[in-house]
Amino acid sequence: MPGSKSFLLLTVLFLIAAAMISFQIIRQAGIYQDGREAYTAALHFEKRLLDFNEWFDGDGWDRKQEQVDTVKAQLEQPRRWANYWMIGFGLAAVIYLLLSFRLPEIRFRTSAIIITALACLITGLLAPMLEIAAYQEDLSIPIKIKTGFLSLDLDYTQNFPGEMYFYYQSKSVLELIGLLFRQNNFVVGLSILVFSVLIPLIKNSLALASLSRQRLPQSGVLRWFLLRLGKWSMADVFVVAIFLGFLAFNNMQTGVQTESNILTGLYFFLAYALLAIWASVQIDDQLSASELRSESPVS
Repeated sequence: MPGSKSFLLLTVLFLIAAAMISFQIIRQAGIYQDGREAYTAALHFEKRLLDFNEWFDGDGWDRKQEQVDTVKAQLEQPRRWANYWMIGFGLAAVIYLLLSFRLPEIRFRTSAIIITALACLITGLLAPMLEIAAYQEDLSIPIKIKTGFLSLDLDYTQNFPGEMYFYYQSKSVLELIGLLFRQNNFVVGLSILVFSVLIPLIKNSLALASLSRQRLPQSGVLRWFLLRLGKWSMADVFVVAIFLGFLAFNNMQTGVQTESNILTGLYFFLAYALLAIWASVQIDDQLSASELRSESPVS
């Protein structure tokens, strides 16, 4: 009983700290995302190509550069604070796990791993995971016009200094799912929702309930969900796919410059995948051993 009270107190304190820190992480990541979208929108190729001042006003780019430089300078602070809060989350999680592992019962340790994994999962689902962009720096557009009328021969090159963005995207997992549904891409959106969100939440919730009762669920359906559902979770596969996409986009040969950056959400999603694997190994051993003890005849 004292162990249960200590674990409950540790868990409540960790969840309060995790909620506060996660809120700050998501808030700072959102500020960075909004600022980056405003920065790329100001330098979008359609906006720049249709800007009269950039074509005919020699100071047109200078005035715009001052504006975009101001926005770009403001991006560093929220990203830095998001990283600081992420380190704080990691420290809180390590302290929580270390203190939980000092408790006598093994189920408390496994429960602490699962609770930490769920905290990482929720933060990873809400925070942006990856940003990708395609742009051209110092774009030059040659304009050549030859006609017999008045012997007109125009050979002119229009220069657009600085960056000109053709594409930018940054989404969290939940934002990506919402975008897919809005685009009527229901199969992909539903697949990500089920295999990377719902299944991890259901499996870990059932595992916590089973560990608190120290035995497997009596229902055959719930038992199957607990012991077999993890194989259908694609959270780890999703993380690997994001990493491969990050590497592939960075090495694309498209004639324009490409950029991809890993953001806070992916680190939390990766942490969840690793913690979930660790917890699954312990859950299988503990629940199987508990089931054997409950089925063995009393001598």
